Formats: sequence, C-alpha cells, structure tokens
Amino acid sequence: MTDGQDVQPATRILKPAVAVLCLLMMLALPFLLGACGDRSAQAGAENSAATESGADSLAAGDGSPADSSAATRKESKKGLFARIFGGKKDKNEEEEEPVPVRLAIAGRQDVPLYLSATATLEAESQADILAKIAGEIRSIEAEEGDWVREGQILAVLDGEVQRVALKETEARVRAFRLDLDRVASLHEQDLASEKQFNDAQFRYEEAEAQRLSVQLQMDYTRIVAPFSGRITQRFTNQGQTVSAGTRIFSIVDPDPLLARIHLPEKEARRISPKQEVVVRPDADPDRTFPGEVLRVSPMVDPRTGTVKTTCQVAGQTSDLRPGSFVRVKIRTDVHPGALVIPKRSLVPEGGETYVFKAEEDTVVKVPVSTGYADGTVIEIMSGLEEGDRIVTVGQGGLKTGSKFREITEDSVTVTTEMETE
Repeated sequence: MTDGQDVQPATRILKPAVAVLCLLMMLALPFLLGACGDRSAQAGAENSAATESGADSLAAGDGSPADSSAATRKESKKGLFARIFGGKKDKNEEEEEPVPVRLAIAGRQDVPLYLSATATLEAESQADILAKIAGEIRSIEAEEGDWVREGQILAVLDGEVQRVALKETEARVRAFRLDLDRVASLHEQDLASEKQFNDAQFRYEEAEAQRLSVQLQMDYTRIVAPFSGRITQRFTNQGQTVSAGTRIFSIVDPDPLLARIHLPEKEARRISPKQEVVVRPDADPDRTFPGEVLRVSPMVDPRTGTVKTTCQVAGQTSDLRPGSFVRVKIRTDVHPGALVIPKRSLVPEGGETYVFKAEEDTVVKVPVSTGYADGTVIEIMSGLEEGDRIVTVGQGGLKTGSKFREITEDSVTVTTEMETE
C-alpha cells in the first residue's frame, strides 16, 4: 500500500470534522478572536511534534505519516471543543447576585404645608435688676439658676445711713405733730390765727414727706425680684460697694418663650394669630414642640420687605431655654389622606424624580411627581398606588429588572456583630 492510498481514508474523516469546526468557529467567533494567538502557537507546536512523531514511526515501521497527522488533528479538535463548550458552560452558570435593599410600603396620611424660618428664643419677661441706691452689699440671697418669687429678697445693702436718716425724720414728724395739735387746739378757741394753724400743718406734712422719702431709701437697701422667674446671671459679690444703677442680677421668666421671625409680605398674608406652629431646636432636631402665632405686625419693614411675626411656645420650660436657636414652621395648609413614601426613596435623575418599585423578586424604575413634604415623608401625586413596595436603601446598585434581597434592621445588626468578631 502506498502513501497516497493511506492519506485518502484520513481525508474522508477530516472533511466532516472541518465542516463542524467551521460552524463552531462562526458561533464562537468572539471567543476565538480573543484566544487566536494562543491557539496559533499551540497548533504550531503540535504540528512540529506530529512531524517528529511521524518520522520516528516511519523509521521504526510502526505507521504512516498520514495516520499520525490524523490523530494529531483529532486531539487538537477535542481540546478546542472542550475550551469552547467549557467557556459557554461558565457563562451560563454565572447568575446575577441579588442586591440587598430595604423596602417601605406606600401609605396614606395627612400632609400639612408649612412656612419655615429660623429664630432665637426669647423670654417674654426678662430684666436686669439694678441697685437703686449706693451702698455696700452685705449679703447675697440668690444664685444663678435659682427660681425666685416676685418680691423675694435677692441681696441686701448695708443701709446704715438710711436708718439714721429715718430715725431723724421720724423724730421731726412727732415734734411737728405735737405742734400741729397744740395750734389746732388754740385755733378752735380763737387764740391762734388761721395763718399759724396753716403753718403748723404745712411743717407737719413736710416732715412726713421727708420721712416717707427716707423710708423709701431704706426699702431700696433690699434688692427684690420684680417678677417670678429664674436668675440667669449675678454680676456682683458680697462686700462689693455699688453705686446707684449698678447691675446686680438678670432675671428671666421662661414661660412663655417667644420666637420672632420675619416672613415675606406675600407669605405673611396667610398668617394670623392662633395658627399652629411647630418649633424644632437645633440642639435636639429629633424633637418638636407645639406653639401658636401670638401676633403679626401690621407694618412691613421697608428695608427688607418682611413682616415680623411673633410665635409663642408655652409650658416647655424644662426642655427649651432662652437664647436657643430654633427652626419655626407655621402650618398654612393640609392635604388629608395623601399618598406618602419616605423622602429617601426618591432618586433624582436628569431633572426628573424616580423610585424603584418592587415587583416579586425584581424592581422597576418608576417616574413620580411629588407634592407636600412633612418631616421624613413626601406626598406622591402620580406614579404609585397605595400598598406599593418601594426601595428606600440600596438604590445605587439597581436598575429595571435587577433582582433584590430585602434586609431588615436585625440582619444588619447580626452582620455587623459577625464582622466585629
């Protein structure tokens, strides 16, 4: 048998194999293009090895070069099929990981509309207590933070000069009183003229007025609270000599507290006394305190074009303090039974607003229009229905059709503890 006759059976075997290989190459063209260099190098090495193997076989008389070439091609095709089908199997086995998210349910509640402004709380009654006469401070009867009643003694001055003057004027009053009684008796008997009686009466009244003046100075040695309230500052010390007009204490009555805000003239038209007010202190933003509009100024400030509005917060002396910075909201309207979702559900994009709505195990990106907002919720005018499940956390990794996995506060806590351990 010649070499030509040996090649013919191998050729008949290779023709259908080559046709199948060409079909697979067309189907797996992207993969083949990426791995073209590697296959070319491998094919060159295999052909060289096949040539050497064929030469050795001829020398030993074990077979023909055609048989060796056919066997090499079969091995090459087998390895290529394994790579192609193996790659396809890996791609099919890849599955999209579900995105962990938190969900909320669209519900209904009343959503009010507020006008917002900022202010500093002020006490309606506050005053500086001054010394009305000069003297040395003998005792301090109140300290900062003390609650005092109206008329309670806060400090005492020495008052020695006033006590001496008071005794002197009291003696003069008694003397002029006796003289008036004597002249009056003589006047009744026509033994004293009308002028003598009038002069005696005048001297007595003058002495009494002087006594009252000195008594008033004596009273001023006791510094008292002008109204009930809390002492906020003390400016002097015991033993210090003060003059008339020296500031001794500051006192504040913290109930009620006032917040004076300035609103644009257009907005102020919707404000009237007794309207509901919500006050939120910056120091404790999670808490709110109710109040009301106390009065609205009848004038517009020509410099700013605003109207001063005074709001009142009563009965909160233990939680709010004068001087605190607060945010004030005045309720002007309300949408009853509005459809609401958490604000953090919103996804702004390209001038539009979207939310991700959960449907079974996937999400859909839905455009929505919004209305009034109150705290952490916002009104939805269109795009959703009551009961829809909305993604509130995890929107960054989502798109329409993405699979999701709902997580709760408990699962987050457990995960955190495991990571810590």
